[in-house]
Amino acid sequence: MATPPLDLSPADWHRIRDALRYLGRDLHHRSYGVEASRRELLWAEMDACLALAERIEVVGPFNCD
Repeated sequence: MATPPLDLSPADWHRIRDALRYLGRDLHHRSYGVEASRRELLWAEMDACLALAERIEVVGPFNCD
């Protein structure tokens, strides 16, 4: 099954990038209130969100400010 192309405006891509960064920061803050095994999972998810935000900024279909 082919993935349909995303027809998003530059403003939409900015929102997605910023939301991923916000989510990454939120996961980091939440990680302080959980046990170590759960913390590792939250940090892995945080890293994935921040990496995707960075990827969107660097190779996305627009030039982020």
